[in-house]
Amino acid sequence: MRRSALCLALLAGVAAPSTARQTGPDAVREPQSGVLFPVQLTPPGATTPHQLMGTAIRVKTWFRVKVYAFGLYVDPDGARSALSAFGAVPASALERDERFFQRILDMEFAMTLRIVLTRDVGGKDVADSFDDALRPRIRRAAAEKNLPGGETALRQFRGYFNLEEVAKGTEIIFSCGPGGRLETSVKGESRPAIESAPLCWALFDVYLGEKPISADGRKSIIAAFTGLLG
Repeated sequence: MRRSALCLALLAGVAAPSTARQTGPDAVREPQSGVLFPVQLTPPGATTPHQLMGTAIRVKTWFRVKVYAFGLYVDPDGARSALSAFGAVPASALERDERFFQRILDMEFAMTLRIVLTRDVGGKDVADSFDDALRPRIRRAAAEKNLPGGETALRQFRGYFNLEEVAKGTEIIFSCGPGGRLETSVKGESRPAIESAPLCWALFDVYLGEKPISADGRKSIIAAFTGLLG
């Protein structure tokens, strides 16, 4: 089945450079989309707020069509503890240190991803796009990290987007803790939790791994980690 170009733009293409702008003590604005991101966010299934580390905008490669804005959040105390060895390393060095990113992806502290759609997208297109990005990573997790079982979890994950349309302005939140428990909310409605370390690893590898879909987004996140750990 032929997929729409917009579907492929969801988790492929490029990210436009952006620097989140503080709009007050409680939120920053991703400048190219205008989407507001709270500085602190309590993810689904949690009681402790996570801290915003960076934002970016995903655009369709060919025509620079904005698709969604995203922000990455972390449990600040957990991140400081797990990444304490990198506290004195400047951002310029962290950007080139894959050990740092792999340490983050060890999932020893909770992380949250908040996505806000900036245009209407079909629900199947969203599910297919996540499938395309996550499936090869889940297979890699099984082969290289001995984290099997992700394929079953991915099928359950796809079902979360069994919607006719994901409208502009829709908020999707993913949150994973150290145990590999994925909590998800779509349009403010919680979905059943999925116990899957490989799915959690694959999801955040999309944004923070060796080949992130947004190099600019990863770079802005590094600067925030430097401040958090310093």
